[in-house]
Amino acid sequence: MRNLKASLENSLREVEACHALQMEQLNGILLHLESELAQAWAEGQCQAQEYEALLNIRVKLEAEIATYRRLLEDGKDFNLGDALDSSNSMQTIQKTTTRQIVDSKVVSEISDTKVLRH
Repeated sequence: MRNLKASLENSLREVEACHALQMEQLNGILLHLESELAQAWAEGQCQAQEYEALLNIRVKLEAEIATYRRLLEDGKDFNLGDALDSSNSMQTIQKTTTRQIVDSKVVSEISDTKVLRH
């Protein structure tokens, strides 16, 4: 019985060691995936900011095109001061959120909103 007990205890220790090794490997994979996720999220934030910038440029260009169309259609009623006032009244909102992720948990989040007048 003592030999059987010792044999079973050795088997148990081997199984526990094997499981501990597997857990370490899985934790390593998890940390790597969390890092990739954080990087992908940061890249997504950069792309969102670039998209906002392109959208703002598009709005400015559309307003300028509309001004030129008015000039071409009827130059008599056009007032340069009106064009400047309408372009100054345009505004865009830029939102930026920065998150710090540690062990798949958000440990800090900073949001910044800016109103840009054009």
